[in-house]
Amino acid sequence: MSALFARDPLVYFYLLPFDNVQNDASVEWIGPGLSEIVKDKLKNESTLRIQDNDDLEYIMNNRSELLKQARGSKNLLLLGKFNRKLDDISVSMQFIDIATWEETSNKTISGFYSAIPALKDKVGETVEAMLSEFLPKRSDKPKSPFPDFAIQPRKSKPPKVSIESERVASSLDAAILELEASMDFVLGSKKREEEAKKEKSIQQSAGEWSMDFTAESKVDINPENDENSALLETVLDQLISSPYQVKLERPNFIYHEEDEQLITVQFKVEYSLKENIIHEMLTTLPYTGLQEDGSLTVFYYSRDKFNFPQYLIDDIISESYRKIPVIQFFDKSRNPSVVLTDTPDSYWHARSSSKVLYIPSHKFSPLINFTMGGWSMQIAMETVKIPITYEFTLPVSAVENLSNVTIKFVNEADLRSFLDPIL
Repeated sequence: MSALFARDPLVYFYLLPFDNVQNDASVEWIGPGLSEIVKDKLKNESTLRIQDNDDLEYIMNNRSELLKQARGSKNLLLLGKFNRKLDDISVSMQFIDIATWEETSNKTISGFYSAIPALKDKVGETVEAMLSEFLPKRSDKPKSPFPDFAIQPRKSKPPKVSIESERVASSLDAAILELEASMDFVLGSKKREEEAKKEKSIQQSAGEWSMDFTAESKVDINPENDENSALLETVLDQLISSPYQVKLERPNFIYHEEDEQLITVQFKVEYSLKENIIHEMLTTLPYTGLQEDGSLTVFYYSRDKFNFPQYLIDDIISESYRKIPVIQFFDKSRNPSVVLTDTPDSYWHARSSSKVLYIPSHKFSPLINFTMGGWSMQIAMETVKIPITYEFTLPVSAVENLSNVTIKFVNEADLRSFLDPIL
C-alpha cells in the first residue's frame, strides 16, 4: 500500500533578488528583474516549487519541516550577484543545499548593459541548466499499481502567484525591450518606419531601379526623441559651461641670490575633469556606443535616439565651446597685477601689455572634446590630472603687494573681449 500513497519528490527552489555588489543605485532594478526572469523561465517545471524570502525564513526557523517533504526532495537556494563596470555586467550564481548548507554548483556569466535582453536569456538558460541535474526524472516516479487507463489527468488551476509572476515578467520584458531600444549599441541603426520609407522610395521599371534621395527623405525630427533630446541639451550645457575641477596651491616664493630685490613666484595648479562627470554620463543619457581606452572614454549618441538642435551642431562644429584658463594676480587694491593666459593661439603669444605683467603660456590641454558626424555625436573625456607650475619674476615690493589670485575658464571666442580691457 505504500506505493499508493507515495508522494513525488520535488525541488524547492528559493529565489531571492540578485545582489547589487557595488550598491549602484542606477542599476538597482536589475536585481529583482533577474529574479523575475528566472521565475518566468522555470514556471512550467511541474516538479519545481519556487519559494521566496518568507519561505526561506520559515524553513530556516523550522528545519524539521524538511523531514516532512517527500523522499528525494531537494531544497536549493540561489545566491545571485551582479556587478557593473561601464557597459560590462558580470553575473554570478551559486546553488546552496539548505539541508547541508553546502555549495552544490556555481556559474558566472557576462553580458552588456546595452544588451540587457541577451543577458536575461543567458541568466535564465544558465539557471535552468544548473537545475536540470536536480529535477526528478520521470523514471524516478513510483510505478502505480493501477493500469494507465485508470489514471485520470488532474485538472489544476495555476496558483495565483504563477499568474502574477507571469504578468510581472511580461511587463519586465516590455520594459527591457524598451531599454534595449533606447541603448542600441549599433551606431546608425534605423527604425522600421525608416526602412519602410526607404523601400518605398526605391522603384523598379523595365529592369531599371531608381531611388529618391531628395531633401524630403532626410532624417526628420522624431517627437519620440524629445525627452532624450531635452536631457541631452541639459547635460551638454553643464559639460560645456563647467566641466573642470581646479586645485590650487599657495604660491612658492624663491629669492634671487644674485639680486635680492627680485623674487620668482611659482604657482602650482592641477586641472582635471569633475570627479562625478563620467558617472553622470554613464547613468543619465542612453548612449548608443561606448569606447574605453585607459584614461580615455568616448561616448556615442546617434540620431535615431536624439534630435540634435541646430545651435548645438553649430557650437560643436565651430568649436565655440572650447575654453582656456586665464590666471590673474591682484594687488591689495584689487587691481590686476599679473595675467597668465594659457592658450595655443599665436596671437596671444605675440601680445604685450604696459598695464600688467602679461605672460602667455601653453601648458593646459582640454580634457573634453565634442565631434559631430553625419549620424552621431561623440563626446571624448580624459580622466587624468594635469599638474602645471606657472612662474614669473617681480620686484620684492610688487610681490609683497599681491593679495589674491583667480583662475577663470574663458571661451576662446570671448578671450579678446575679456583680456583687452585688462591689457
